[in-house]
Amino acid sequence: MTQTDRGAEAIPALAAALEDENLVVRRTAVRLLVDLGAPAQPALVAALANSDALVRRAALSAVCDPPTAETLPHLKTAVVDADPFVRLAAVNLLVQLKPRTQEVNDLLEAARKDEFTAVRDAAARAVWPFFKETISIRDRKDWDHDVRVAQTIPLPEDGWRFSTDPGEDGHKLNWFAPGFDDSSWTPIKIGAAWEEQGHTYDGVAWYRGSFDLPEKPEYLAVELAFGAVDEVAWVWVNGEYVGQHDLGASGWDKPFALDVTKELLWGQKNQITVRVYDSAFAGGIWKPVEVQVLQ
Repeated sequence: MTQTDRGAEAIPALAAALEDENLVVRRTAVRLLVDLGAPAQPALVAALANSDALVRRAALSAVCDPPTAETLPHLKTAVVDADPFVRLAAVNLLVQLKPRTQEVNDLLEAARKDEFTAVRDAAARAVWPFFKETISIRDRKDWDHDVRVAQTIPLPEDGWRFSTDPGEDGHKLNWFAPGFDDSSWTPIKIGAAWEEQGHTYDGVAWYRGSFDLPEKPEYLAVELAFGAVDEVAWVWVNGEYVGQHDLGASGWDKPFALDVTKELLWGQKNQITVRVYDSAFAGGIWKPVEVQVLQ
């Protein structure tokens, strides 16, 4: 008799142990069942309804490894589990499902409204369609020439419009589009937190503004440099997504720059949109922003 056969003989006893009053016994049993692999799958599926959340979470990770269309019914149940960490595990597994069907998108959209912050954040990242690698030419390892800032063009502090986005769906409404009508939005300045300007709010909010550029100069590259945004930012210029600053809460006071060489309109008015997420305390574009011409 092989080791696998001997292990399989233990499955009924281990499955019974999942109902033991002692939680240590239950959790040990589910760990051993996970180690047994495929022969223990029926017992692990049954464990998805166990009264202990740690057992349910361990069983879910095993049953849905890897997540497939066949395991989706289990994930649909787990994503509304009473325990937030089971829900979080379900969201992280849903994200891995390929191809991403409308049903999966709907589940992730619903999870964006979860009461548990980690679940909301994981689901929001999964359905967020904007990402761009942002490496300054000054930081590129394949560029060994000196780069200097030959010209700076400060963006105006006044003339911006502001709107909170508690539903986090402004991107679906094309709030970043140059022609979007923001006339109903609140006037705001950059260079100061939004709380300093009467907005007591934590969450996602949007800034829209514009700036004029002179005639096109000679340049190696052009970057949009932010003194700091508290605490996460996503940026569009003339309707084109140019990148993000996402270090989590620790990024609130960090300067960053995004390449906008291809997106700027020289000798014309340019439109800029910044989506900001702030989790606590002060938030917003609280330091100056400028265009930097690099040579």
